[in-house]
Amino acid sequence: MRKFLITLMAPALLIAAPTLHANEKIIRIATSVPETNYLTQSIQRFADEITERTDGDITFEVYAAQSLATDQQMDEAVSNGTVDIGVASASIMAGTIPAFDIFAVPFFFDTQEKIDRSTTPGSPIREILDEEMESKGFVTPFWIPYGSIVLVTRNAPVRVPEDIQGMKIRTFGATVSDFIESVGASPVVTSGGEQFLALQRGIVAGGLTGWPSVIDRRLYEVTEYVTALNHMYETHFALMNQRTWASLSEEQQAIFMEVGQTLEQALHRDIVSKAEEVKQELDGRMTVIELDEDQRALWQQASASVAERFYEQGDDVSRRVFEEAETLQSR
Repeated sequence: MRKFLITLMAPALLIAAPTLHANEKIIRIATSVPETNYLTQSIQRFADEITERTDGDITFEVYAAQSLATDQQMDEAVSNGTVDIGVASASIMAGTIPAFDIFAVPFFFDTQEKIDRSTTPGSPIREILDEEMESKGFVTPFWIPYGSIVLVTRNAPVRVPEDIQGMKIRTFGATVSDFIESVGASPVVTSGGEQFLALQRGIVAGGLTGWPSVIDRRLYEVTEYVTALNHMYETHFALMNQRTWASLSEEQQAIFMEVGQTLEQALHRDIVSKAEEVKQELDGRMTVIELDEDQRALWQQASASVAERFYEQGDDVSRRVFEEAETLQSR
């Protein structure tokens, strides 16, 4: 059963009650992005495979485009059972588990090798964060890599920190905002679903986002430039309500984990090429700015204080992941 439910009206008014066979279980999935977005498509791949592997005993309703929860509400919506599975980002999860903001520390995860060493199942940082999610009552069948973060701007190209001075920039988390402040701009925390209007109306002069969102949220319609800062890495998760998880049989739970881990491996390969695909699609729509080594060094110098504050102000778990991340910088 494949459904995309994209509406601001109460979904219950729009969905006819499905016909269930004897053992069928319906699981509700929520995302904050459109059905065409990489994140929604990724969780749909997961759902389709689960339905096939369980011979239709488990089916899914996918509520896309924040029709059940915004990105900033997603972890709470999963926790209280509004949805069974929600796609949540590391930056949003940092509100519950501050250590997740490690991925927003500037230039800590700026190569594929560093990303692999920190997000692969069994790696030290991954193990620490998975344990923290479990302790908060979340089951996570798989992580969804989202790639590096870029800067879009309405009408001014940005190549060095001096270019961004005084601008209001859309952000989506505490450490992300700290980075923007460190380079002389003003952060405006805005949900993913609101960034188009914020840019269109001039509430912000630019915004930080992922490569897929530049296309899927049509940001090219309201911005002229995209700067490949690639200063931070964003990942998302398939967060599952613990009660929903407990309602599955052991065999079904094993299928969820197997399908999730297999899909995660495929997504790691896919996201590497996604940025290049987006750049090609933006040709003629936006000016894509790639930083040279000197420009990149200026951003690193300007934002060095962010790492210091993350460690000094962090809790014990944040300091543990920071120390693990530091070891990656010297390899």
